[in-house]
Amino acid sequence: MNDDENVDRRPNIVIVAVDTLRPDHLGCYGYPIATSPAIDALAAESVVFDQAYAAGIPTTPSFTTLLSGLHPYQHRVVTHPAQVHLDEDIQLLPQLAKESGYVTVALDNLVVQGLGKGTWFARGYDHYSGFLYKPFGDQSTQLTDRALEFATKPRDKPLLLFIHYWDPHTPYGPLPPYDEMHYRPDEVPPGPQGMPAVDMAQVRAIHPDYYEAFLADMNLRHPDDYAYVLAQYDGEISQVDHQIGRLINGLKAHQSWDNTLLLLVSDHGECFGEGGLYFDHHGLYDAVTRLAMILKLPAGDRSGPGQGRVDGMVSHEDVLPTLCELSGIPRPAYDLTGRSMVPLIDGSASEIRSSVVSVESTRQASAALRTTTEKVIVPYAADAAGLPLPDLYGRPRDPAPRLFDLRDDPAERCDQALQRPADLARMSAELDRRRSSLLAGRTDPVPEQGLGLPYDFFMHRRGRTATRR
Repeated sequence: MNDDENVDRRPNIVIVAVDTLRPDHLGCYGYPIATSPAIDALAAESVVFDQAYAAGIPTTPSFTTLLSGLHPYQHRVVTHPAQVHLDEDIQLLPQLAKESGYVTVALDNLVVQGLGKGTWFARGYDHYSGFLYKPFGDQSTQLTDRALEFATKPRDKPLLLFIHYWDPHTPYGPLPPYDEMHYRPDEVPPGPQGMPAVDMAQVRAIHPDYYEAFLADMNLRHPDDYAYVLAQYDGEISQVDHQIGRLINGLKAHQSWDNTLLLLVSDHGECFGEGGLYFDHHGLYDAVTRLAMILKLPAGDRSGPGQGRVDGMVSHEDVLPTLCELSGIPRPAYDLTGRSMVPLIDGSASEIRSSVVSVESTRQASAALRTTTEKVIVPYAADAAGLPLPDLYGRPRDPAPRLFDLRDDPAERCDQALQRPADLARMSAELDRRRSSLLAGRTDPVPEQGLGLPYDFFMHRRGRTATRR
């Protein structure tokens, strides 16, 4: 920035969004494989949120929530690509920032992806640099180059920069050396959180047509070796980690780092066996709904020591009110479902919410309530008109709710619904109460029932959309 006395000294805001990033595959969240040295270094000088969860999945609902501070039941965007257009009266973070005097820039593809069904993602940006996601290449390098061009330009106003990386998303296909970086052919990796080791024959047996198409789409060198497939996901993380390191080093070299508020966040995670799902991000298990969320504060920020770990539960909903408070950007005039995380950061509170309500509708309609110790997942087996809704694989769906005790079963492997009917009733009633509150005043059908896309739509697209290596 210039040294002129009229320069706006409010912090720059950089949001680094990494698609499909499981926090438990990062070193700073306890992963034993060295996938993320740059992110780990960022975490060491930042606030790390250990209990961050998505209120809506997958990408379009999650980022609409992040940028609006509203639960999906209120903004009504519950599918990817969106089947409902965001109301014009809802103000997003870039709109608020621009009105407050920020220069606003996005490197994102959510307007371009999905045949333009997410046009609101361009709202409020002075510069929206859209792109079509293309796996198996160096797209993240190009995005970082563009980001650094914008971030290092002299300006008298603070900058809001949103950059959306897609590397860990399927189809997995990191470039060398990342494709072999974490592959150990003689080692059989255990499943997540102590789950049994996985054999690819077991995966294919779940639904042969689906997984044959899924794996063929990735054009893998070793499609029958689960360790290799998992190493491709980890390699994608290392590939994007390198670009995040480049971005941070560029900000530091430009001497804007000390006055930068940087949020690294994922939209959702990825399943590697949880709920009987692999290499995808559906089902409201923690593997999908738990987020990486790391917040680097400006130097000398009044909101706390600027680094450490926060165990209080937070959601995508809480990002907008937090960034507004830390930057001085006015919040919308209407009520938000999100809450500022500043009390967790400065230590004045140990909790800002006791639970998160999550919803999905793109592939299989479900709602869930997660507390710090329990979770209930309620599948929908019929849409609002009473017509059957299939599961992820296109089969008839079991409507029975699932109950998990997260203290003894953090991997959500043991459904306790039949063994603990009183707890199931209590959690289900609380979910109903919370949903009713979030849906208050609405007369249209429950949004997640019947807005999704059918199994045969995805099977038709699978293997036809990606550029082969």
